[in-house]
Amino acid sequence: MVKGLFPHWEKAGHEILAREGVSDLPDADAAFLHVDASVVPPEYLSAVARYPVVINGRGTDIRKRVISRNLVRPGDAYRGPVIVKTDHNSGGIPELLHNREATRLGQTADAAPRYMTGKYPIFASLSHVPPALVNDPALVIEKLRPERDARGFYVRFWVFLGKAERSFRYLSPYAVVKAADVLERVPVPVPDAIRARREELGVDYGKIDFVIHEGEPVLLDVNRTPSTSPTLNAAIEASNASHSLGLESLLKRHEPKKSGD
Repeated sequence: MVKGLFPHWEKAGHEILAREGVSDLPDADAAFLHVDASVVPPEYLSAVARYPVVINGRGTDIRKRVISRNLVRPGDAYRGPVIVKTDHNSGGIPELLHNREATRLGQTADAAPRYMTGKYPIFASLSHVPPALVNDPALVIEKLRPERDARGFYVRFWVFLGKAERSFRYLSPYAVVKAADVLERVPVPVPDAIRARREELGVDYGKIDFVIHEGEPVLLDVNRTPSTSPTLNAAIEASNASHSLGLESLLKRHEPKKSGD
């Protein structure tokens, strides 16, 4: 998704130098840390430490055990429906792909995390979850707290870059809402509680998924490297010009204050 912002940044006079890995990094006014992994490896943090501005240099761990306030553990009093997810973001697929590439290159791969393809499984209660899933340290179990009405299920996607943002509510017939299943998309405000969680997690650029369950905002997911989908490409492209302006708010945030400010 971030590549759609490049033409607008270049039009504004910025030069973009894209690099993979941590070697031979160029001098620059800012580094945009864009690592598709739940935990940013320490060598990346060390590599960008010399830059005066590091975008997404704080929120470097977005595993579910770090971001979720809905975890259910054996012995908890909660008896409602639950959903089983990977601790790693995006079903653990990015880490799986990293390990495959490392193996292909003859490098040492990290311990392979558990991954899931398709939709996360839902159970009527924790007691219905198979013990193998309950005891798997690579998985987490969360309370299922949907936003729904007679029409179906909803999820809200808040995409942001600095002060620039767009927030929409998506309707789906399924409890786990995916872009391919969306029936309706309408703009919605972002609750203060979700804004506060973004600040706590330290994410400058990315996407937060949340719902309003029985009047309470519930954060579901945080993604520092969001991607687009064919069903949303046109809408995202239409908003890229205004969204790209968020870069300036991040650069100004780090500018030294002038005397008298």
